[in-house]
Parts: sequence; structure tokens; C-alpha cells
Amino acid sequence: MKKLVLFIMGILLVLVILWRADFSEVFQSLKTFDFKLLLTVCLLQLLTILLINLQWHKIALHMGEKLALRDLFYMNMMGTFVESITPSAKTGGEAAKVYLLKARMGLSTGKAAALVGIQKVISLIAFLFLNVVAMTWFFTTVTWEGGQIPAVFISFLFLAGFVVLLMVLMAYPSKLNTLIKKLPLLKRESKDKIMKVMVDLQENVKEALQQKKPFLYQIVLAFTIWLLFAYKAYLIASGLQIQLPFMGIAVVTYLTYMIGMLPLLPGGVGTFEGSMVFFLLPMGIPSHEGVALALILRFVTFWLAFFISAGYLGYQQLTKEQNTIEMASRKPV
Repeated sequence: MKKLVLFIMGILLVLVILWRADFSEVFQSLKTFDFKLLLTVCLLQLLTILLINLQWHKIALHMGEKLALRDLFYMNMMGTFVESITPSAKTGGEAAKVYLLKARMGLSTGKAAALVGIQKVISLIAFLFLNVVAMTWFFTTVTWEGGQIPAVFISFLFLAGFVVLLMVLMAYPSKLNTLIKKLPLLKRESKDKIMKVMVDLQENVKEALQQKKPFLYQIVLAFTIWLLFAYKAYLIASGLQIQLPFMGIAVVTYLTYMIGMLPLLPGGVGTFEGSMVFFLLPMGIPSHEGVALALILRFVTFWLAFFISAGYLGYQQLTKEQNTIEMASRKPV
């Protein structure tokens, strides 16, 4: 119920942004957009999904696990669905991935957590670097307003802190054993299981990081994936006749996604749209054009991905139920 309320709040926030920007002007901006270009951007989103699944496949291979792309696709679709209906930072989606890697693909809890953690760290290191560049460009190029400074730095500190914490947990998970032993509400059996997982996690991470070359490839792939997000935004901006260079659009895109990572509303709905307008205004882009850009970009990168994941998971569930019914009907009475 709480998640539904938060989701409704996000939708209402989008409607408020539309109202403040003058919905009629937003609609006029959307009418000027070449929707043939929308197909190209949607195809680029599908390419992004493919590359993310390829990244998971390659990292798993490096860790000695040959996982089927079909299973990884199911895992990522489940992760996308969970992330879309829970507040950002994506921790809910990552927990779902660990569960599926263990339950569906047979990995130990430690190895599943190591795989999820390594992929997350690689992606966030690339994202963090791009945001350092974005922040530097924005504050040295744009005549910004006072409100941008606290918003950017709070988001950056959250992102950097999250990355550092995740890296520490990945590198030294056994260090948590002392803390786990002191938890009064956990039974001894539960504590022993958690500590065993932590040791397994550390061993898997240590083994995976012994070879550096494959991870250099993964870093390059992570940068490629994040650059695709900026390129999709640039194509949409071009279709809306927004006169900004690629660098300007990329900076706004990364800063917006960084703020969207704050665990405020499910999927960053509302905060994403508002943040994009917030960063475009100092660049001379009217609010109605900023809202139009944010709405189309969110449709492609959030709603399209959400509907694909929901449709795919629904189809999988119906197929599973149908197979169960067919198997039951074949049993002798």
C-alpha cells in the first residue's frame, strides 16, 4: 500500500510539473517531435537492454559460471520490474537478482551476491566518473542558480558514499562478522549462515578480481551503456528542436539520473522530470521544452522498459500456469 501511495505521489508530481510548465505548450512541443525518431530511440533502448544482459553474461563467465542468456534476461526483467515500483537506488531490484541467481540458476548465495555486486560496482564507477565530468562542466560553463549546488552535491555525496560502501562490503564482507555477532535479535544459527555467506562472498570476489583484463573490458562496456543514455536524450532533444550540443544534453542527463537515484519515489518518478527541467532552465531551455524532453526520455528508458518487463513476466507466469494445468490433465484419474 505504501509503495502504491508513493507511486501515485510521483505521478501527481509529474502532473504538477506539467501544470506549472503550461500543459498546452508542452503538448505543442510534443507535436513538433518527429515520432519516426521515437522508433530509433526505442531500438537504442532495446540495444541497451541487450548490452546489459551481455555484460552480466560475460561477468558470470569470468567467474566460472556459464549462465543462459534467457535466464539472465528473465532476471533482469524481474529486476527492472521491482526497481520500477520501489524507491530508487535499485536495492530492491538487486535483492531480486540475488534471489533468482540462487533459486533459478543454482548459484550459491555468496557467488550470486558477488556477481550482482561486481556488476553494480562496475556500472556505478563509470556513472560516478561521468557525473564528476558533468558536474565540472555544468558549474564552469553554465550560469547556475543557487538551488543547483545543494541538489547536485547532496546527490553526488549519496552516490559516492553508496559506491564506497558497496566496494568495502564487496572487498571485506567478513569484517561485518563482528557486527553480526552482536545483533541481539538474530539466532545463533541465522548468524552462522550469514557469516558463511560473507566468507563465500569474499572468496568469490577475491578470485574474480585476480584477473584485471576482463574487467577493463567491462568498464568500457559500462561507459558504452551509459553513453547510450546520453545519446538517446540527444536524439530526442534534436527531434524537439532543442538547440543544445551533445555535451550539454549529456551533462543534464547524468545529473538528472544521479538525483533520480535518491531513494525518494518509486523509479524516481517525478524527481527525474523535475530535475531535468531544473538543469535545463539555466541553459536557456524553456520549462515546457524541458518537460517534453523529460517525458519522452522517461517513456523510452523507464516506461517502455517497465511495460516490456511486466509483459514478459506476465507471459512467463501464464505459460507456467498453462503448463501446470496441462501436466495435471495428463495424470490418470
